[in-house]
Order: sequence, then structure tokens, then C-alpha cells
Amino acid sequence: MESTVLQSPLNPIQLHLLRMFAHTKREESLKELQSVLFNYYQDKLKEQTNDFWKKNSFDNTKMEEIMYGHNRISAK
Repeated sequence: MESTVLQSPLNPIQLHLLRMFAHTKREESLKELQSVLFNYYQDKLKEQTNDFWKKNSFDNTKMEEIMYGHNRISAK
């Protein structure tokens, strides 16, 4: 017997969220879930930003150089 694998354009996370939202009937619950997801992605963004800063040795001095310095490359 052949098993049929259904292909979905949605990834496993999206499918899981759809199943969760299927049980959500109240507007308050929706807002709570949105808040949880927002906080989750905000934390992930902070982690990635902090890692980027550390990896590239950014500090206030370097940021001022970027903001106020002459960063154009002259044409040869």
C-alpha cells in the first residue's frame, strides 16, 4: 500500500499556528496570542542585533563615525 504525502505550501510552524488559532474564538485571546508572538519575534530580533554588534565590534565611537563620517568611495 502506497502512502500519500500531502504537500502544503505552509511550513510546520504556520500549520501549528493555524491549528492553535482554530481554537481561538474570543477577540481577547487573539490579542493575547498576537502579543506573545510579537514579544517572541522582538526578543529574537534583539538577540540577532546584539550578536551582529558584537561580531562587528560596534560601539558608540564606531556608530558616530558611520553617522558623521565621509563614507563614500571615490571613483577612480
